[in-house]
Amino acid sequence: MKTCGRFLPAFSIALAIALIQAGCAARVRTDFDHGADFSSYQTFDWIAPPRSASSDAQLDSQDPFANNSLLDKRLRAAVDRVLKSRGFRKTAREDSDIRLNYHVIFRDKLVASGSDFGYYNRHRHGGFSSGFNFSVRQYQEGTIIVDIVDRAKDQLVWRGWVASRNNDGSYDEAEISRIVQSILERFPPISSSAQNNSAY
Repeated sequence: MKTCGRFLPAFSIALAIALIQAGCAARVRTDFDHGADFSSYQTFDWIAPPRSASSDAQLDSQDPFANNSLLDKRLRAAVDRVLKSRGFRKTAREDSDIRLNYHVIFRDKLVASGSDFGYYNRHRHGGFSSGFNFSVRQYQEGTIIVDIVDRAKDQLVWRGWVASRNNDGSYDEAEISRIVQSILERFPPISSSAQNNSAY
């Protein structure tokens, strides 16, 4: 029993690390209005300028990394490309069935890491000792949100987003394309199972 007790602190730390790191994995998440008739949507356009998703997004709209014309162009082009490939048509603002909006938010996060010292012999008759290194580092997380609004009702009917590590505060064209593709794979929702998380 004494031997097992020696491993409890290290096990607790390892478990904490696993839980923290699990939150770092990039996953697609969605939410939607179950009462919306998604089969009736055929045309789309963009809301301009983008609306704020929350008070946090309002603050981040002043972030030059989140609010820049290069990112805006890449995101809009990627979303247009995916929706057109699904049969949706881009049209004039007053004629569209749905309106699109996006948000980019950067936040500081923490990640934990650790390693076991291992074992070593003590005295002639043997023995062991163990240790554990534990450290916490800060990193930046980027979140891309795509919103779809019913134009006639002016109500949000679908939202998809991905949060992932982003230390340099930018997204290149290939990364934007991959993220947008993974988000819009869940639109339109087929059933309530579309709310489940999936890795991209």
